[in-house]
Amino acid sequence: MKFFLDNLEIVLSLAGLLVIWLVPSFVVRGYDVWKVTSVTAIAVGLLHGVIFWLVRRRQRNVRREAIKELQVMLRDVINNQLTIVMASASRPDPKNVERVRSSVQRVSDLLNTLSEESLSDWKSKYGRALKQVSPGAR
Repeated sequence: MKFFLDNLEIVLSLAGLLVIWLVPSFVVRGYDVWKVTSVTAIAVGLLHGVIFWLVRRRQRNVRREAIKELQVMLRDVINNQLTIVMASASRPDPKNVERVRSSVQRVSDLLNTLSEESLSDWKSKYGRALKQVSPGAR
């Protein structure tokens, strides 16, 4: 199944070509083979178009959901780090300067290492809070 989904375009294109090639051979004499082939090719092309449109729509929806989840995660992590920066900046001493530097480095590292895994880790850590914020979230 994974192979099929990973190579959907190729598999469906090959299946379409096979259908276009085979259908005219099953046609009863009396029909023009080229007309049957043309109608079959048009039908296969329309079916491909519908399938590919549905797949792309699903991919856009999945991306949109992932972006929403990333926004919630980033807002949480960055706001936490900015709170540390603001609290530390109110009293400049060497310890606070180190906290600010560390917090800024944490935000930078987070932005540089965004991935599906980091989102999954964050979701497992804050899953309950995420469900309360966004009831449709997984």
